[in-house]
Amino acid sequence: MLCGGLRESSEEVVCLRGVVPWVIESMLGFFYTGRLRLGWGRIWELTEAVFQFQLQGALSLCIDFLQDRMDESSCLDVLVLAETYGLSQLGQAAESYILTHFQGVSAGEKFKDLPCPLLERLLEKDSLCAESEVKFLHLCLSSNTSFLSPLQLLCLIKPKSAEGRAAMKTLQNLLKGEYRGPECRPRTPNQVLVLVGGDTVDEDFMKRVPSRTLWYAERFHSGPGLIRNIEWRPFAQLPEPARFRHCICILNNKLYVLGGRKYYGALDVLRSRLPDMLCQRDYFSAVCAGGKVFALGGNRDDSQYLDVVEYYTPEENTWRLAQPLESAVCGHAAAVLDGQIYISGGCDLRQCCLSSLWCYNPSLGCSPRAPMTVGVGRAGHTMLALGRRLLVAGGLQPLWMGFGDQLLCELYDPTHNSWSSIPALPRPHLSPGATVLDGRLYLVGGSSANTARDTKWVHRYDPHEQCWEKLGAMPHPYTDLAACSLQLPQALLG
Repeated sequence: MLCGGLRESSEEVVCLRGVVPWVIESMLGFFYTGRLRLGWGRIWELTEAVFQFQLQGALSLCIDFLQDRMDESSCLDVLVLAETYGLSQLGQAAESYILTHFQGVSAGEKFKDLPCPLLERLLEKDSLCAESEVKFLHLCLSSNTSFLSPLQLLCLIKPKSAEGRAAMKTLQNLLKGEYRGPECRPRTPNQVLVLVGGDTVDEDFMKRVPSRTLWYAERFHSGPGLIRNIEWRPFAQLPEPARFRHCICILNNKLYVLGGRKYYGALDVLRSRLPDMLCQRDYFSAVCAGGKVFALGGNRDDSQYLDVVEYYTPEENTWRLAQPLESAVCGHAAAVLDGQIYISGGCDLRQCCLSSLWCYNPSLGCSPRAPMTVGVGRAGHTMLALGRRLLVAGGLQPLWMGFGDQLLCELYDPTHNSWSSIPALPRPHLSPGATVLDGRLYLVGGSSANTARDTKWVHRYDPHEQCWEKLGAMPHPYTDLAACSLQLPQALLG
């Protein structure tokens, strides 16, 4: 306004109408300090104002607050705000929270005022957590004043047409519980937790056996007190050979299995289930970005670490080289956030654990970011995007002599290029599988650097509760496995 030749550039006083004085004061304070005082009593007006005036730094703080503090009483307001101003990531987070906690959200007073198109959209989602469809039908009919009762619906249907008579018959059958038509289908979870490969000790405790089995978590059970267990079901077998220390990627709901090894010899390192990668590798990382599968670094043959990056394009069914990493690295982790590839930690050629964080561009290579702050390095860990941050957990750390388990975890904020701590893991997870499902991070299996024993436990981190929860055990104590969230056909889910 002041520098672009608009009317305000020639006026001595510029009126900012529709903005209350304390909001102006808060924005001025942000100009000089980079800080905002946020709370539920202030967040709505502040977010609207900083969006209006395009203060991206202040808007990021507001979005972080809304996403991190969201609960059952505020998530609907957050979704409406996000959709009003086109804040897509915040809207996705709010919708995911509503679907996961729908039963509690629907019991609140604000649910009664939910617009019908939005409610219809939520009810169509397979990932909506519903104990009973009938319960939610009655909830919608009774709680929202814009909905009609079943009797009102019957009165409004015009029975003169064939379609009207069919609709009336269907509704009558639904009310009587006698509907047998093909139109209805059971709601299924949008995605399930899946375990892929890994190795474990055989039943006779004589040798280690790589696994070909793919398992999915059919149900999570909660008993009295802290008792938890998971009901697992096998649903597929990897083609020979079985593998561990591999990576997997999900692209267009297709599971890609890359690299790893079939046993413990230097010649047992593998390439992929696709056309062969240019380099065989294990203890590497792989991500999907821009419709491509990237394989980054890793161990080649127990004597060479790699800085080589290659990518697979499904349309061409070929692997091509990209810019190499800054240095050869093994046992690192990689994740994608806002379209950017990030790489953390790992071991270098001298077996030193690294604390580095890199942002990787396939055309330009690596650029450094603020290093991890916990310990003096980390390897064999996992890093995944959770909301608008990267969560690093598990792995090992260097000690005065040798290595030990790393239980401390931390979050990276790319907007501010800074790290913050979160609660520590209850148990060690070295070389675990990990995935994000319904906005929460699942950490499965692995081993302990302190005891050299495999772990069978599954832990889940909830960013809203800010705590780790032990969910139960895997079918076997797998280590060097991979995990993902995968949408499975109903026929496989049983």
